[in-house]
Amino acid sequence: MGYKTFPILPTARKSGLPVEDSGQRQVHINCPFCGDRRRRLYLYTGTDQYHCFHCGAHGNAVSLYARRTGLSYRDAYHELLGDSVIHFPRPAVQCPPERGPAPLDRRDTVYRAMLGLLPLSAAHRDSLLARGLTDAAIRQNGYRTLGSGKELRDQIAAQLSARFDLNGIPGFFYKLGAWRTCAYSGLLVPVRAADGRVQGIQIRRDDAERMKYAWMSSADRPYGTGARSWVHVAGDRSRKEAVITEGPIKGDVSSFLTEGTLFVCIPGVNAVSFLADALKELRVSQAWEAFDMDKRCNPQVQAAVSRLRLEMKKAGVPCRTMAWDPAYKGIDDFLAMKRSA
Repeated sequence: MGYKTFPILPTARKSGLPVEDSGQRQVHINCPFCGDRRRRLYLYTGTDQYHCFHCGAHGNAVSLYARRTGLSYRDAYHELLGDSVIHFPRPAVQCPPERGPAPLDRRDTVYRAMLGLLPLSAAHRDSLLARGLTDAAIRQNGYRTLGSGKELRDQIAAQLSARFDLNGIPGFFYKLGAWRTCAYSGLLVPVRAADGRVQGIQIRRDDAERMKYAWMSSADRPYGTGARSWVHVAGDRSRKEAVITEGPIKGDVSSFLTEGTLFVCIPGVNAVSFLADALKELRVSQAWEAFDMDKRCNPQVQAAVSRLRLEMKKAGVPCRTMAWDPAYKGIDDFLAMKRSA
């Protein structure tokens, strides 16, 4: 008898987690391992794997059950093997396939055209000015505002689909004979590759209590495409020394306040999948870690710093830790204070 795999959602429920089967490829719940309350534990129904984008916990259905129950992996496997409910065959559901991301040049073209259709609200402009940017820097970075309402999103999709192929563009999906837009309302932040092209869009959601930042993604929609954990590059790309921090706006602001320092910004402290490739493309020879100053007392951030150092070691890039007055959590907050002093 070969090794059997187990469906992630019933296994999670059996372990005591409150999980509903929404029919989507990803189900987001609060993480029981790190206590995160912003539903950053993803259960992937296609691969029956899980991953927490806050603490980095990951594995398959068996390891999830083992960790939740305190059983060994072997004992967890055999307990699941004997559960007739877990093993009951799932009905075959015809689900339109998810597309992989389109090439960078096509994503860049579509996203730039989309941003050109949208304004920047006065509230978002004032917020960016308060963080230390100027109007010229705001225009250069290409921020825009996406308001609420299905009609606006349908208009965006209709205008873009008349000019471009939207297959493989995260945030767009095809349903009932038309392309549609899937995105939260808020401030749209272009995430730029090492050469400056827009590879994805992050959204700073207005008044969000959880998941304050989200990708523009259509992973769970018919013929949609999920975003990847792309890194954002800001500043003078000819420099060989880079500062690594979390979040594209933080990098944009910090680079501007330091007159072009090269910032390489990961979307989350554990999201380092594309970091080494970006540093290699930029030919960076020295890096500085500049995560928020709660790394002094937050075990999750401390663990993320350790993972980052390991990633830097594998990439062959020396990495040192940057610190500043802990009264200012982020490096952008500290730099803004210094500029105004």
